Amino acid sequence: MSATLLNRLADALGLLVTLVVALSVGVLLVVGASAEPGAALRAFFTGPFTNAFFFGNMLQAAAPLIVTGLGAVIAFRAGAVNLGLEGQVYVGGLAGGAALLLAGAHSGWFLPVAVLVGAAAGGAFAALSGWLRVRFGASEAITSFLVGAAVIQLFDLVLRRYLVDAAAAFPATRTLEPALRLGRLLPPSNLNASFFLGLSLAALVFVMLFRTRFGYALRMTGSNPRFARFSGLRTKRSFVWALALSGAFAGAAAVLEVAGVHGRLITGFSNDLGWNGITVALIARLHPLGVVPAALLYGYLQVGANAAGLLSDVSPRVATVVQSVIFYLITAQALYVWFRRALGRRADRPGERGALGPGGGPRA
Repeated sequence: MSATLLNRLADALGLLVTLVVALSVGVLLVVGASAEPGAALRAFFTGPFTNAFFFGNMLQAAAPLIVTGLGAVIAFRAGAVNLGLEGQVYVGGLAGGAALLLAGAHSGWFLPVAVLVGAAAGGAFAALSGWLRVRFGASEAITSFLVGAAVIQLFDLVLRRYLVDAAAAFPATRTLEPALRLGRLLPPSNLNASFFLGLSLAALVFVMLFRTRFGYALRMTGSNPRFARFSGLRTKRSFVWALALSGAFAGAAAVLEVAGVHGRLITGFSNDLGWNGITVALIARLHPLGVVPAALLYGYLQVGANAAGLLSDVSPRVATVVQSVIFYLITAQALYVWFRRALGRRADRPGERGALGPGGGPRA
């Protein structure tokens, strides 16, 4: 068996063991917190499949994470650490949501335009971090995080000062016109077309990364920038484009969530879509098709926690703790594998520094 195949089998086995350990910890927490552990565990593990409401919400919980997870995959594949996905979700939601509010009642066709507006806003903020990296050597991890944190505060400021609906009980805009919202496919759940759009995007990103010259340039920029440079690939451009696409996916996911679930902009609408998208990408081992089952796992755990809180004596807070423990363990294992591979690649390329720009950024 080849070393590559053995590594993949070891990674798969490690993920399986981590998942079993994490679920075992969750079971122990539920048993300790419930007077009827059997009913609580049954609600947690089978709740998402008991009715249309839970099942549809499980699929819908995965939908935006598929999109933000794909954005994280594109960035990481190109060697860019985009820690600003959460901020890019908010700026995309703000731009696309404002466009929807201005569209009017008879402009249902404007929804795709608003998605593009949100994608452009998220992509522009992410591309800024990429440009700072290749131009000045500034770490894109730090700049994307700082810019993202500032954008989240900017979102709240604009929402509360300029877009808020005075009749709302909490900071929120007026409700979008029905023509500008995504219809529910499995009432009474929130499932809408964004889930199937996410599946289509996963297939498109797979083709882009592994079947096109552009995708090859992105992957080589991340895996071996020195080889990419001497092969004539424009690594600086690939690096910036990867971050721009990453932010664009985050911005598009935000508009789809606003139009499909919330129906208006509200404070805190993201619910960590950017950070959880990074988690999903790491669990998927940065494979675009693996993002789909990873996001579905997140949706399953989220709805399972909600079902346990509603159908048993387990407090919703305990159910959330169970969900968090499971994902922290899985994410830690995924991060370990990712860092191990990154360090291994650096050890195999002792002369790589000469192929990088100031501060470690890729040269043209």
